[in-house]
Amino acid sequence: MPPRVRTSEEDIVNAAIEIVREKGSEAVNARSVAERLGCSVQPIFRVFSSMDEVRAAVYKGAEEIYNRAMMTAMHESGEGFLAMGIAYVLFAKTEKNLFRLLFMSGAFNQGSAADIAGSTQGDDEVIALISSMTGIAKAKAQELFTAIWFTVHGMASLLATNSCTLSDEETRRILKMTFEGLCHSLKTEENLIK
Repeated sequence: MPPRVRTSEEDIVNAAIEIVREKGSEAVNARSVAERLGCSVQPIFRVFSSMDEVRAAVYKGAEEIYNRAMMTAMHESGEGFLAMGIAYVLFAKTEKNLFRLLFMSGAFNQGSAADIAGSTQGDDEVIALISSMTGIAKAKAQELFTAIWFTVHGMASLLATNSCTLSDEETRRILKMTFEGLCHSLKTEENLIK
């Protein structure tokens, strides 16, 4: 009898993420994951107790892919915060189904607008970067981050749902103008308070 092939948690999650990328998160079920792995559903339920556990692991895996893309853009492009906005929009263009899973599903629930900045891994680093590059206080940098996120998310959502097209240059121009306008407004507000 040939040895039983072990299916790891990583194999299962990677297979499910590929299904999400190709067909959307609603296509992830025990049968589709097993088919992708070339096995029965038994190995999946040896590793996970339910499909809800699989979906949670897939969400976490998609979030890791997203976070890597954002941090890479921020550190390697030389454009800092602007690069993150552009990378977010690019992620929505190139990873439509992962973007939908992360930011357009019931799994993405931030509560208030203030909860958006500071709720994701790396947000504190981004807020500190904004504060240092603009000279505004951390609280105002958090407001700027939140306002820019709404702009970027709106653009990205339109792209992820095929509602519009937007070139990289248009994206860069809109984000730069929005950032500069908000930054000016917050600096003026800060100076009035002093």
